[in-house]
Amino acid sequence: MTAKSHSGLISIFGEHFIKTNVFPKEMGRQLNRAYDKRLIGDYGTSVTIEKEETQKLLEIGKNFVNKIIKYLGENNFL
Repeated sequence: MTAKSHSGLISIFGEHFIKTNVFPKEMGRQLNRAYDKRLIGDYGTSVTIEKEETQKLLEIGKNFVNKIIKYLGENNFL
């Protein structure tokens, strides 16, 4: 699997891991929300993201990464 962009990677993740129920649909939604926030942060002109929201996104991101690491370990990819 190869992606040429972040959105392409998100699409591949959804197709191969969310639609096949390897990971719950909520993880796909979280990944999409985080990507949207990243775009706003990078390209939004007068938009700010509050500290509380940023901390929540960071916690969601940590949980996301931990689930991926667990999956990789359980399936002998690490």
